[in-house]
Amino acid sequence: MDIPFIILAIAAGLLLPRPRALVAVVALWAIAVVMVGWGPAHSDGVHTNSLGFWGPWAIALAIGLGLATLMTILRARRGPRPT
Repeated sequence: MDIPFIILAIAAGLLLPRPRALVAVVALWAIAVVMVGWGPAHSDGVHTNSLGFWGPWAIALAIGLGLATLMTILRARRGPRPT
């Protein structure tokens, strides 16, 4: 679930204004965590009460927020192309 989350975070950064992109990334992260921890992607080997579960997901959230921010900065820097 972390790879689709990262891809969708990049897409949010490319398609949405920065405030909405950051909210979308947090919402996507929450959905991914719920799916892995308790939902259809759940495995008996996943223990949601351990740092081994939350640590990597916190890192994934930081990476997703960073990528979304970077994409909005690059998109704004590029600006409209003259015709």
